[in-house]
This record gives sequence, structure tokens and C-alpha cells, in this order.
Amino acid sequence: MYKRIIAIVLLDNGVFCRTRNFVADYHYTNNFIDSRYFDEMVFLDVSGDQRGNRLKFYGGIEEIVLQSQLPISIGGGIRGVEDIELFRTFGADRYVVNQTDRSVDSMVTGLISTYGKSSIISSINHWGAFTASRNGRSTVRLVDRIKEIRETCGGDILLNSIERDGTLRGLDLKTIDELAEFEDLSFILSGGLGNLEHLSDSLQRPNVVGVCTSNVYHLTTKTISTWRTNMISEGLLVRSI
Repeated sequence: MYKRIIAIVLLDNGVFCRTRNFVADYHYTNNFIDSRYFDEMVFLDVSGDQRGNRLKFYGGIEEIVLQSQLPISIGGGIRGVEDIELFRTFGADRYVVNQTDRSVDSMVTGLISTYGKSSIISSINHWGAFTASRNGRSTVRLVDRIKEIRETCGGDILLNSIERDGTLRGLDLKTIDELAEFEDLSFILSGGLGNLEHLSDSLQRPNVVGVCTSNVYHLTTKTISTWRTNMISEGLLVRSI
């Protein structure tokens, strides 16, 4: 199975943005986004008032989604079937649900029952070895949270490193190595991707199926295409463009 290089496109109040430690710090337009070199795209609404800004979010992503031939995942503020039905109108293939907190576990179980396990991506925010939110690190260990949802999570688990988000200083491989026991789970890593070595090192982990970038320079240049060619020459299972 090919490893995936994934573009995460973030929108704050309907405007494309870059984040650092989950706080929007730079805005740009959709003219900067070139999806040709990725395997899939994830659109996330990171607005403070996600439900109140739904129309702005839809308006922001509509043109890209309609033109892209890539698999599309959409998330941000999903609270149930009603939200997913709205996202389905944009042709989303999968739906990203924030499962950092156990309060949504029963909802995720219901969504999986309705749409199938492979249609749901369980997203967990973390700061190092602990789960986290915009308000800071919790006292819940990431490994314990994953044990809780091991049987009831979506087809992939998206691990968002708040600590490394936007820093370009490398993905949190120390934490993913602590999750090596979960051989039956598929992890997607996000937060900190800065260069080819970061990407290659991450994708060599057996239970890492994909790595994300939301950096505007990765979305707008041929950097990803060059990295992909280099990894293929190294024998990594990534798709040829």
C-alpha cells in the first residue's frame, strides 16, 4: 500500500490560513494552492465559531473541491449526521472528527455505523505525550486515549501536534515511536513537516500511512514533487506523479 502525502488546507472564517501552534498567523488566497503533487486533500475549518461560519467555509473551499481530482476529506466542528450530510454535498470522501475528548466517542460510533469505518478519520490533538487543545496540554496520556478508542475509532487516526504545528522543525517521531504497539491502527501525522528528511523518516514507520503539510510554501511549489521523486529512488512506497 502506498504511503500518502496529504495537503491540509485550513480556513479561518472562510479565509485560507497558515497556523502556528493552532493559531492562525498568516492568510492567503486559493490561487496559491496547487494540488497536483499530493495524494489527497483535507479541508479543516479552524474558525472560533465553526457552526456560525459554515457558509464562509463552504464558499472558501467550493472552487478547489470542484476542480480537484484528489480524494477529499472535510472536518471542523462535526457534531453529528447533519454536519456530515452538509459536507457530502461537496463530494467529500471522508470526514474528520475531533476525537481528542471521550465525550464524542458515542457519536463517532454512530457515524461509523452509518457511513462506515473507512469514511471517518479520528483526529486527536496532542502536545508531546499528552492530549491537548488550544487551551493547552491535558493530563491524559495520548497512548491511553488511543487505547480507549482502539476498537471504535475511524479508519485512520490523524495526530495533530499542537507543539510543532507551523514550526517546520520536524514531526513528533518520539511520540509516534511510543505508539509502535498499535500495529493494527493507521496513523496520519501532522505538525512540523519542514524538509524531505522529516517526511522520509516519518513514512518509514510501519504504522504511519500518511504525513500532512499545511505550509503555504509546500502547497504552492514543486517541493512535494521533488521530495516524492527522491523517496521513490530510496525505495519508499509512494505514488509516482
